Amino acid sequence: MSAAEIWERCEPATSAHPYIIEKQAAAVPLDGLRVLPADDSLRIAGESMAGALVVPVSRTDGTLSSLQFIALPDVAQRLKAQGKPGKLNLPGASMEGLHVVGELVPGGVAYICEGIGTAWACWQATGAAAVVCFGWGRVASVAADLREADKAARLVLVPDAGKESDAEKIARTVNAAVAYMPEGAPGNFDANDLAQSEGMEALRALLHSAHEPALPPPMLKPVSVFDVLTNPAPPPQFIWDGYLPRGVVSLLGAHGGTGKSTIALMLGVCAALGRPLFGVNTVQCKTLFVSLEDSAHIVRHRLAFICHTWGINPAQLDGKLHIVDGTENPELFSADSRGAGETTATYFELRKLVQLEDVGLVVVDNASDAYGGDEIQRKQVRAFIRSLVMVARLTDCAVVLLAHVDKNTSRARKAEGGEGYSGSTAWHNSARSRLFMTRTEMGTLTLEHQKSNLGKLREALTLEWPDAGLPQLMGNDPADNPLNPFMQRVEGRAEDERAINLLRMVAEFESRQQYCSPVATARNNVFAMLKSEPAFQKLKLNADGCKRIVNQCQRAKWLEPVEYRTHDRKTRARWTLTSEGRAIAGLSAPCAPSAPCTNESAESAGGAPCAPSCAGGVGEERAHFGAKESAAPGTDGGTECA
Repeated sequence: MSAAEIWERCEPATSAHPYIIEKQAAAVPLDGLRVLPADDSLRIAGESMAGALVVPVSRTDGTLSSLQFIALPDVAQRLKAQGKPGKLNLPGASMEGLHVVGELVPGGVAYICEGIGTAWACWQATGAAAVVCFGWGRVASVAADLREADKAARLVLVPDAGKESDAEKIARTVNAAVAYMPEGAPGNFDANDLAQSEGMEALRALLHSAHEPALPPPMLKPVSVFDVLTNPAPPPQFIWDGYLPRGVVSLLGAHGGTGKSTIALMLGVCAALGRPLFGVNTVQCKTLFVSLEDSAHIVRHRLAFICHTWGINPAQLDGKLHIVDGTENPELFSADSRGAGETTATYFELRKLVQLEDVGLVVVDNASDAYGGDEIQRKQVRAFIRSLVMVARLTDCAVVLLAHVDKNTSRARKAEGGEGYSGSTAWHNSARSRLFMTRTEMGTLTLEHQKSNLGKLREALTLEWPDAGLPQLMGNDPADNPLNPFMQRVEGRAEDERAINLLRMVAEFESRQQYCSPVATARNNVFAMLKSEPAFQKLKLNADGCKRIVNQCQRAKWLEPVEYRTHDRKTRARWTLTSEGRAIAGLSAPCAPSAPCTNESAESAGGAPCAPSCAGGVGEERAHFGAKESAAPGTDGGTECA
């Protein structure tokens, strides 16, 4: 049946209706209300609506859209026993619209209420119009329509207790005020309840005290620019110099079983004691190691081995290094399907621990256990990393998240294109610093710094993991304390021989003006220039191995980049051997040319070309560069410049 047809067979409402008596609304206008006759056959939800108070729902143009039936007390009681409301809407009819108690005056006050009982109380207390929205879910759209119709009206939302937050959001949108129920009122306590319990004067005072909600803090906060020199911001701070910045999240990715958990625990020990790791300084701070993958006894076994190998009394770590086992409830963040996700109880425990202990370094081992979402869902990944950023900001600590890489990267034993992470690019974009560790075919480890938003990229670290020992920089004497700064070996091992031979080849190519670029992606990088040489092929180095040796030589100050000009006078960079590098490689110092030695012709420079003192072949062609460097000029030890 249509709303209009039912409305036509209804009778005028009187103040004797049980619901009007219950709400103490005998004085309210009744001409807009009706009652369904006692013999009417209409049934809703299995119950007869005969005798129900009928409230019309009207559109803004005045047409009838639906009806609301407020059942008689006995019917309402049965409905509530079944978990159904005592107010029922006409099935199949749209509830789009409103009902006004009193009269809307242009530029006047309108109280916006959820139900008719609240609207009656507001009208009785103030005499101003009160608008019925027929449910809280309709309040926002009704308020928007009223504001559109009358820009000057004072709209006042009158929410039940417990709905204040939602009311504030709506009020900010439509420029309305909110009348708040008394503090401490029980849930769903409304204006009619207040009028009946404390009187109309109390309700009138509450409605007149309605005010616009305060604006929330801006989400886009202004930053001062005029005083960046006179009041400078502090520079980024690091817990592990250059690698792990404070106050943000860093990512350490590696193939499974590479040793990232052990190295992360070594870092935690070094930071707790304020000692360097792999020759890189740490800032002494309290450290929290959150083990979500390995049980407590595994982590304690690793820690015991670290202490034994490094000669540390574990008592020194008491109160400085905190280890927690979260393997039973590992998730810090959980998300279903494509939802936004949310943090967990474990996450909030982590926050409390960081604040309680004033932690400076947090290691989370690892992402696959901490993150309960889809690793390719950008929104979920960003929300998870942001939750860790909030942890970092609690004490301005560095948060390091350990992560596995995808199976393609794992099979290739390297990160193609520098992508040492798995899943969405949000892992890379959200982390402020990112490290990636691989194991080479020779068993050494390469720790690359693949991203840094807060400083210059640090050089890659080449590590070896000796039997019955811990990872250490290539070149460290095992007898030395591994916490001491890096000391480069010069003789005695295969890695040194590779470095020496590579230095000799770089020097020979340089003497022929075939320059090796320090830019890894350049077409003339060291590996690209040397890979076809028989002597280089005997070194059995792939691109990663060559890069590792070059990094080792640069750290040892044997190689350095210098600038030169090409034929078209463009400035480029090339590797050249330092005096220390030439000494290590057994090469004599280069002579001073009679004309600038660039790629420009010697003739155009106005002089004869320089004959380098170390010109010649490599490998079998010339077994030793500079082996006779003490020989007299003009002998096999070298040639004079023309």
